[in-house]
Amino acid sequence: MNSRFEVKIPIPLNRLQLLENWLTLHPLLFHRHYETRYINSLYLDNPFLDRYQENLSGISERKKTRLRWYHQLARPTNAMLEHKYRRGGKGWKIQHPVSFDWQPDNPCWSHVLQQYFVTLPADIQATIGNEQSPIVIIRYQRDYYISADGKLRLTFDRNMECYDQRYFDGANFSHGTRLGEYVLLEIKTAADNEQALSRLVGSCPLRPSRHSKYVNAIRQLIWL
Repeated sequence: MNSRFEVKIPIPLNRLQLLENWLTLHPLLFHRHYETRYINSLYLDNPFLDRYQENLSGISERKKTRLRWYHQLARPTNAMLEHKYRRGGKGWKIQHPVSFDWQPDNPCWSHVLQQYFVTLPADIQATIGNEQSPIVIIRYQRDYYISADGKLRLTFDRNMECYDQRYFDGANFSHGTRLGEYVLLEIKTAADNEQALSRLVGSCPLRPSRHSKYVNAIRQLIWL
């Protein structure tokens, strides 16, 4: 288990240029790490949204379960099952590749999730528990940066949208809702690099805050 620190900084659009200038001029010499790409995450929970409630309450030990794929929203191929854990200020992920029996002409999550679940090893099935209800897809465009020494990674998430999956017979890829007019900066580093992270965050012109795309998406859908 490789634990890491993850700091999140929501950036209002009128402060984005300030943050981009800070990154460009930073002495850690950040540069692009990967090509920009779209990320799609289907969050799984139980019908009572227990994982949402855990995150909302701010308990120190919590978990999220999601299926993640890249690029086109309506083509969830080469997906990854991810359990994202958090304990105190540290987090880690457990990942397992999954293969969907995806039928573009009849995209029904209940069929897809049943088919993929039985293909998983027993120990992976056990980690899912009762988190098997498709709740929401969150989609965004991500830019990746890394420091010259390779110890600190930054991502900028833009154009964030959510697609409610709770009340649809098939997969909902067309009725999306914006998650707000802002960009999310995430700063990530290994757990043994806390001091360098602290110095970087201290030099940032904006302050970190608690932030969860899943919580924001559920709030957005409830308020509609």
